[in-house]
Amino acid sequence: MTQPPPPQSPGVPAAPGWGGPPPGTIYPGSPTAGVRTSGLAIASLVTGLLFWACVVPGIVAIVLGHVALESIDDSGGTKSGRGLAITGIVLGWVGIGIVGLLVVWWFITVLTI
Repeated sequence: MTQPPPPQSPGVPAAPGWGGPPPGTIYPGSPTAGVRTSGLAIASLVTGLLFWACVVPGIVAIVLGHVALESIDDSGGTKSGRGLAITGIVLGWVGIGIVGLLVVWWFITVLTI
Protein backbone atom coordinates (compact mmCIF):
# COMPACT_ATOMS: atom_id res chain seq x y z
CA MET A 1 0.00 0.00 0.00
CA THR A 2 1.28 3.47 -0.79
CA GLN A 3 1.38 6.29 1.67
CA PRO A 4 -0.37 9.60 0.99
CA PRO A 5 1.81 12.58 0.16
CA PRO A 6 3.10 14.61 3.09
CA PRO A 7 1.06 17.68 4.03
CA GLN A 8 2.00 20.84 2.13
CA SER A 9 2.73 24.14 3.83
CA PRO A 10 1.48 27.30 2.08
CA GLY A 11 4.16 28.99 -0.01
CA VAL A 12 6.44 25.93 -0.13
CA PRO A 13 6.97 24.35 -3.57
CA ALA A 14 5.93 20.74 -4.08
CA ALA A 15 8.50 18.02 -3.62
CA PRO A 16 10.00 16.53 -6.79
CA GLY A 17 8.05 13.60 -8.13
CA TRP A 18 4.68 14.97 -7.12
CA GLY A 19 2.42 16.87 -9.48
CA GLY A 20 2.58 17.37 -13.22
CA PRO A 21 5.24 16.81 -15.83
CA PRO A 22 8.62 18.52 -15.64
CA PRO A 23 8.88 22.16 -16.71
CA GLY A 24 9.13 22.75 -20.44
CA THR A 25 7.13 19.67 -21.38
CA ILE A 26 4.74 20.31 -24.23
CA TYR A 27 1.33 18.72 -23.87
CA PRO A 28 -0.11 17.02 -26.97
CA GLY A 29 -2.59 19.28 -28.69
CA SER A 30 -1.34 22.45 -27.05
CA PRO A 31 -1.15 25.60 -29.20
CA THR A 32 2.64 25.49 -29.10
CA ALA A 33 2.73 21.99 -30.59
CA GLY A 34 3.99 23.32 -33.93
CA VAL A 35 1.03 24.62 -35.96
CA ARG A 36 2.57 27.01 -38.46
CA THR A 37 1.18 29.12 -41.25
CA SER A 38 2.05 27.80 -44.69
CA GLY A 39 4.60 29.96 -46.50
CA LEU A 40 3.01 29.05 -49.83
CA ALA A 41 -0.32 30.42 -48.60
CA ILE A 42 1.33 33.70 -47.61
CA ALA A 43 3.10 33.87 -50.99
CA SER A 44 -0.22 33.22 -52.76
CA LEU A 45 -1.85 36.10 -50.88
CA VAL A 46 1.03 38.49 -51.59
CA THR A 47 1.18 37.70 -55.30
CA GLY A 48 -2.62 37.90 -55.45
CA LEU A 49 -2.41 41.44 -54.10
CA LEU A 50 -0.06 42.30 -56.99
CA PHE A 51 -2.68 41.42 -59.63
CA TRP A 52 -2.72 45.01 -60.89
CA ALA A 53 0.87 44.70 -62.19
CA CYS A 54 0.01 42.28 -65.02
CA VAL A 55 -1.41 38.79 -65.54
CA VAL A 56 1.68 36.92 -64.29
CA PRO A 57 1.19 37.56 -60.53
CA GLY A 58 -2.41 36.41 -60.86
CA ILE A 59 -1.36 33.12 -62.42
CA VAL A 60 1.36 32.66 -59.81
CA ALA A 61 -1.14 33.38 -57.01
CA ILE A 62 -3.53 30.74 -58.36
CA VAL A 63 -0.83 28.09 -58.68
CA LEU A 64 0.70 28.84 -55.26
CA GLY A 65 -2.74 28.88 -53.66
CA HIS A 66 -3.63 25.43 -54.99
CA VAL A 67 -0.25 23.99 -54.00
CA ALA A 68 -0.65 25.53 -50.52
CA LEU A 69 -4.14 24.05 -50.12
CA GLU A 70 -2.84 20.61 -51.02
CA SER A 71 0.09 21.00 -48.64
CA ILE A 72 -2.19 22.14 -45.80
CA ASP A 73 -4.57 19.24 -46.38
CA ASP A 74 -1.69 16.73 -46.39
CA SER A 75 -0.05 18.16 -43.25
CA GLY A 76 -2.46 16.54 -40.83
CA GLY A 77 -3.13 19.77 -38.96
CA THR A 78 0.46 20.94 -38.53
CA LYS A 79 0.02 23.74 -41.10
CA SER A 80 -2.57 26.49 -41.17
CA GLY A 81 -3.33 29.24 -43.68
CA ARG A 82 -6.21 27.77 -45.63
CA GLY A 83 -7.98 31.15 -45.70
CA LEU A 84 -4.85 32.90 -46.94
CA ALA A 85 -4.48 30.40 -49.79
CA ILE A 86 -8.13 30.74 -50.81
CA THR A 87 -7.86 34.54 -50.70
CA GLY A 88 -4.77 34.39 -52.93
CA ILE A 89 -6.60 32.17 -55.42
CA VAL A 90 -9.62 34.50 -55.51
CA LEU A 91 -7.45 37.61 -55.91
CA GLY A 92 -5.52 35.89 -58.70
CA TRP A 93 -8.73 35.14 -60.61
CA VAL A 94 -10.05 38.65 -59.97
CA GLY A 95 -6.80 40.11 -61.29
CA ILE A 96 -6.89 37.98 -64.42
CA GLY A 97 -10.53 39.00 -64.96
CA ILE A 98 -9.76 42.71 -64.57
CA VAL A 99 -6.78 42.54 -66.91
CA GLY A 100 -8.91 40.59 -69.40
CA LEU A 101 -11.64 43.22 -69.28
CA LEU A 102 -9.05 45.96 -69.77
CA VAL A 103 -7.62 44.18 -72.80
CA VAL A 104 -11.10 43.78 -74.31
CA TRP A 105 -11.88 47.45 -73.59
CA TRP A 106 -8.58 48.48 -75.23
CA PHE A 107 -9.31 46.43 -78.37
CA ILE A 108 -12.81 47.89 -78.64
CA THR A 109 -11.45 51.41 -78.18
CA VAL A 110 -8.68 50.94 -80.76
CA LEU A 111 -10.92 49.25 -83.33
CA THR A 112 -13.58 51.98 -83.16
CA ILE A 113 -11.14 54.78 -83.96
